[in-house]
Amino acid sequence: MYRSPLDLVRIFLSLFQDLPPLSRSLYLPGAVLLLGYPVLSVLLGPDHNGQAFATAFLAALAVRIGMGFEGMVRRMLTRYSPTQAVILALIFAAAPLAVVALVDDPLWCQRMQSVFYVVIAGVFLQDVLNGRTATAASFWPDEEMREHLPNLTKMMVVYNFGFLLLNETMIRVVEPSHWLLFWAVLPIIGHTVLRAMVLTVINLDAGHKA
Repeated sequence: MYRSPLDLVRIFLSLFQDLPPLSRSLYLPGAVLLLGYPVLSVLLGPDHNGQAFATAFLAALAVRIGMGFEGMVRRMLTRYSPTQAVILALIFAAAPLAVVALVDDPLWCQRMQSVFYVVIAGVFLQDVLNGRTATAASFWPDEEMREHLPNLTKMMVVYNFGFLLLNETMIRVVEPSHWLLFWAVLPIIGHTVLRAMVLTVINLDAGHKA
């Protein structure tokens, strides 16, 4: 069934109504960052704002990675052996932490988020080009989601490149200290937008069958 672009926009916006309660885990990394940065700024002094920024960001990033580590391993197990999955997960977890630990420039921290979106978008884009849905299946393994996986794979390319553009825009238009607020609420924004996009895909697929 055909839907006009305006109808699609209305469907998408309507999905933000009556959202379920969000997990507290979405708030924790941001809380660590927003509490840690001012404390470290006072302790280290005004001449070490970059170090305070990077240290607070490192702590918050470690919390975020630690909370998502189990899920990352579980998704990798759908494509790799247990040993390979654990090794790759450790590399993906340790690499960004190592980079941030070695720098004291806020820009490196900000760009780390962009690198994340590039990597994830690249994985899904490769699946699109190769006609695969394995990565999407690791995110949505339920049987009822199988028919939606091709469109969800394409959607994830758009989602990640969209947030890449958003992050790069925020880097350019706001001060680093204000970007911290953006990063703190980014998981909540991302979760909300992703849920709305997934439901949009499901509704569109159902509409095409009608």
